[in-house]
Amino acid sequence: MLVRPTPAGRGSVTMQVRWSDVDLFGHVNNAAYLRYLDDARFTLFSGMGVDETGALTASLLVVVKHEIDYLAPLTFRPAPIAVEVWVPRIGRSSVDIAYEVVDEPGTVYLRARSRMVQLDSASHAARAFTTAERAAFEAYPGEAPALHPW
Repeated sequence: MLVRPTPAGRGSVTMQVRWSDVDLFGHVNNAAYLRYLDDARFTLFSGMGVDETGALTASLLVVVKHEIDYLAPLTFRPAPIAVEVWVPRIGRSSVDIAYEVVDEPGTVYLRARSRMVQLDSASHAARAFTTAERAAFEAYPGEAPALHPW
């Protein structure tokens, strides 16, 4: 996966649509999109919950909520897609991470937001972000995504 910044200050993770991502209807399945979001988030914030060897750390960053708008069908293709990632809100122990799945012509296939909470791995109680953890999120600032209401 290729990581690059966007002009808007977002992180952008380039990846391929895999044949196994496509369902019987010929488009990327909703569960595959969650893997894209997870892969992009972990690529940009790889130190959150694991150390440089991949071992779990004293804190865990867990998903507590996803909000997703599927905007256009994405089919299997040789051209890569990009998952753009930014952080519209950082709380004491929670953070909102926003995403858009896009391609080079500028089609937006998905817009989403995830709320993550950091937990202490021993007690599973919420744990405040350290200064370094906050700085990692602050590197990708942006507004909350405009999601469709119910």
